[in-house]
Amino acid sequence: MKFPLDQADAISVQQIRTYCTVVECGGYAGAQQQIGLATPTMWEQVKALEKRYRTKLFERVGRNIRTTPTGQTLYQMYKPILANLDSTFEIVAEQTEGISGEVRVCTGVRMMLEELGTVFGQFHQKFPDVRLRLSTGGDRVAQQSVLDGKDDLALLIEPPPNVLSKSLKVERLYPIEFMAILPRKHRLCKVEHLKLHELINFPLVVGNQNSVGRMALEEALHRLSLGPARIVCETDTSAVTAACVRANMGVGFVAGIPGQVNTPGLIARSLAEEVGRVHVVAIYKLGRQLTRVLCELLEMLRMNS
Repeated sequence: MKFPLDQADAISVQQIRTYCTVVECGGYAGAQQQIGLATPTMWEQVKALEKRYRTKLFERVGRNIRTTPTGQTLYQMYKPILANLDSTFEIVAEQTEGISGEVRVCTGVRMMLEELGTVFGQFHQKFPDVRLRLSTGGDRVAQQSVLDGKDDLALLIEPPPNVLSKSLKVERLYPIEFMAILPRKHRLCKVEHLKLHELINFPLVVGNQNSVGRMALEEALHRLSLGPARIVCETDTSAVTAACVRANMGVGFVAGIPGQVNTPGLIARSLAEEVGRVHVVAIYKLGRQLTRVLCELLEMLRMNS
């Protein structure tokens, strides 16, 4: 099927944005609340796109609608276009008005308490007119916050591809390794090179089943043909894991930079040899062009790991 070369000229940014919003909201009612257009107007814009592409973009399922396979493909192609276009205003403003404004970052509690504080301090010294707005959240919360435009970027442990939105771009920043954290009087503190077969004999405090660390631990136990771990507590942040270890609930399983793990009163032992390492990554909207300020922040994070 051939299309005239000027077909794209007849498509407006408003049509693209409306279509993407209808997809994300699962229908016209939710999209109306978000972008403030009347349902008939949005319906006409979607129909105009269907006419241009000569195919259906939505199909009805009961009282709801969902994208057709072609409609989903088009959505994935449109999202970077919108992100790129939206970022032009930030790039131009930075070049014409100077460096100012706000940088919004979502990250985990562990990273904020350990390695990020120094970097953010350096960033403030270099860009005193830029206001930092920091928030904390788990992987899913962080991803959604970036997709919704509430944060410019998120810093998190690199998630598996199957749990990462296709509308996000990932940049690796620095490696961290998995480790055990123990009370100072725990008998395993005498073991300099701790092994998993020694660890699983004790109660464990670990991340929840959806966490990267939990999946890495279970994969290592399976690979080494070790029995199931004695998990007594699941947490959603390493900071809570450390608090549980201090309360003598068990041995903690976390990830961090050796020598920088902020666990007062606790001892850290690397498990990288058996469980491995992961990367802290920055995620932001696919297609977005980063301002100089955001690029500088990411470079500082790489250099200070």
